[in-house]
Amino acid sequence: MNTPNYNFTIAVFTEALVITGSYSLPLYRRVSGALNSRLHRYLTLSDATVAPLARPQQLQRVPQILVDWGESLLVATLDEPDPPPDFVAPIVPREAQPMMFFTVAFALRGDFARRPDRDLSAVIDEMTDDFIPITNAQIFPLAGGTTISHHFVCVNRHRIQALYAVGAPTSATPLGEGEAAGAPLVPSARLAPPVVPTAPLIPPVTPPVPIPVEPSE
Repeated sequence: MNTPNYNFTIAVFTEALVITGSYSLPLYRRVSGALNSRLHRYLTLSDATVAPLARPQQLQRVPQILVDWGESLLVATLDEPDPPPDFVAPIVPREAQPMMFFTVAFALRGDFARRPDRDLSAVIDEMTDDFIPITNAQIFPLAGGTTISHHFVCVNRHRIQALYAVGAPTSATPLGEGEAAGAPLVPSARLAPPVVPTAPLIPPVTPPVPIPVEPSE
């Protein structure tokens, strides 16, 4: 009896490309679990499409493509099969922490499942998985373009440039203000005060002192 494959439809976002296709797994698990297993260097996608990130209309269809997961910034699940009847999801105490992640090409906002008894910085520092699962994700291309929403996205931990907890209090912003109160998802840059150049100081010119001349006899 052949073991059935479970076909997921995923989208892989790199710095320059968006690649979609069917990702087949012999065992049912989340896409993040398959990526973190490190079984293969390349993801094999069938019935795939590939397009430039900045020009999605220039889409090309290919029957199969190999994608280097190490070069991916984000991997989104577009469609997933139903779990088998005997599948039991692991139950681990988690709380949803809204987060912002920044990569070279995207800002991403979504819910990160964390243990409530651990400090967020400690959780990130001790993480060994290559991909961080995020739910209710909104993806903002930094070069401009339409916001992309997906229920489940994996963020490549090695390609994260910065991250912060949304709604966390700071010394300048009390809890309840800023993003926690509905401010824009991607904060705009604050303008620095204008720099007024000063002219170089020139020492004052002292007029010459007249030299008295004695009258001749």
